[in-house]
Amino acid sequence: MKVSTRNIKRINERLKYLYDNFNIEPSTDEVQIGDEDIYISFPDEWDENNSYYSVEDFLRYTEELNNIQVIDNHSVISGNIRQTIISVNEYYYGYLVPELQFDTDKYSLRIVSNPFLIGIIASRDGIYNEDYGVFPCSDYKAVEIIYKKEKGTEEDDIKFIKTCLYHIASKYKVPASIGEYRTWDDITCENNDDNIIVATSELIPYCRAMDYYIDGLSVEKPDIKYLHFYKVIEYFSPIVSKKTSYEQLNKRLDALQIVERDSEYLESIFKLAKQYEISLKDKELTFTVLNECVDIALLFPYLPDIIQKAISKSCHFEIGNISSLNFSSIESVKKEIADILYATRNSIVHAKSNYTATGKECPEEHMEQLNVFLTALCECLFIWNARQSREFQLK
Repeated sequence: MKVSTRNIKRINERLKYLYDNFNIEPSTDEVQIGDEDIYISFPDEWDENNSYYSVEDFLRYTEELNNIQVIDNHSVISGNIRQTIISVNEYYYGYLVPELQFDTDKYSLRIVSNPFLIGIIASRDGIYNEDYGVFPCSDYKAVEIIYKKEKGTEEDDIKFIKTCLYHIASKYKVPASIGEYRTWDDITCENNDDNIIVATSELIPYCRAMDYYIDGLSVEKPDIKYLHFYKVIEYFSPIVSKKTSYEQLNKRLDALQIVERDSEYLESIFKLAKQYEISLKDKELTFTVLNECVDIALLFPYLPDIIQKAISKSCHFEIGNISSLNFSSIESVKKEIADILYATRNSIVHAKSNYTATGKECPEEHMEQLNVFLTALCECLFIWNARQSREFQLK
């Protein structure tokens, strides 16, 4: 299809609508009869050569711009077309995956670069920053769905998208998943020229769990990030259990000079051994660490608000009064947090159809904040480890 006397008026009207409503810059070159492509001048876009769309595609994408719909931070729907951002290695995709089209009686799906609908929403909403290398259109690859029938549910759409992405991953060994609009940390435009000398006394002795912590910081997906941080808890918990049990056993043995070595006394030794075995079970690991290594009242504000409220309700205290709770109440708070961390871990590790939720799991939309809590907890554990005597200090 080319620009013709029959469609040029419609094309110019739609271009004007883009200029007026989507922060698209007017082109210096007017549309001419016979043109095969329409140029879209996205703001701060570096890849101008790929900002041309066929006349046919342009007319399809702009059919119902007045009813455009944005879903979460990853999808745009206009008329019978949906574009959903995907996260994929562009290099491997370009070399290993052929042009694919998935057709059902309900959908037609393909993968597109420079997705038009994604680009105009990024332009409209200011999701671009040339200084930080975030471009409104060329940054993205997207799934493009054409609805052959009326649009169904969002759940059905997402399932179909993920089904197609799985096909690509399994067939061509190129992992792809639903992505989202890019962001950037607008910290400063100036270099940090401070010159700071760090004394040896400020350094925390190395232990292997620090690698898990750094790996966690490097991961973008909140659930995978969470598992790396949780490994730090698992790393420390056995030595914490052992240290606690040794201290209790020593206290019991110290009393031998003033108590009889009778059956009751010996039974108490067995009970200590049993408590130690219990503390090593997966379900108890987190509670053991929280109970022995950190001041939970200071870490509590880092938890997601929804979890703070749930714990304050179940343990019967005002959030602002946590520092004044007695020993028994603080122990209950630690137990609640431990149960939440363990249940959340299981929901990620055992993500399968027969997993039964306990109701303690952190909601997915609050995982990022829960990871903030875990980073603080990990840092406290590294400091705790640094001040232990040599026999209890992990390397």
